Amino acid sequence: MANLNRIVLIGNISDGPETRSTMDGIPMTKFKLNVARTQGLDSESFGAGGNDVFDIVAWRRLAEHSSKALVRGQMVLVEGRIQIRTFDDQTGQKRWATEIVARNIHILDKNKGKSQAPSQEMIDEVELASDLPF
Repeated sequence: MANLNRIVLIGNISDGPETRSTMDGIPMTKFKLNVARTQGLDSESFGAGGNDVFDIVAWRRLAEHSSKALVRGQMVLVEGRIQIRTFDDQTGQKRWATEIVARNIHILDKNKGKSQAPSQEMIDEVELASDLPF
């Protein structure tokens, strides 16, 4: 039996993207995505159920493009997978972090993007290659 871990979210960037590099020099961009809950299918109940905030992580080329193109308040579609990781904090306590590892990011709100945005669609080609059956 096959397994599947895939999530698609549409929301607004609530914090501007932060870009860093790992010790090996791999670029990583993080940002928070604010997603409104829906209570029904009509437009009046959209957002009536509150909001969820997701931590989004992009790697390599997608991270580089994200840092150049994404800004706070912009509406984006993020496709990726859910990742739960554990770590020990400074006091030695075990902590958990739930993140969405982005595979694709589509800018839906052209008007709020940076003027030098490379494209309206950004795809991490490295992850696409891992999906090939051969």
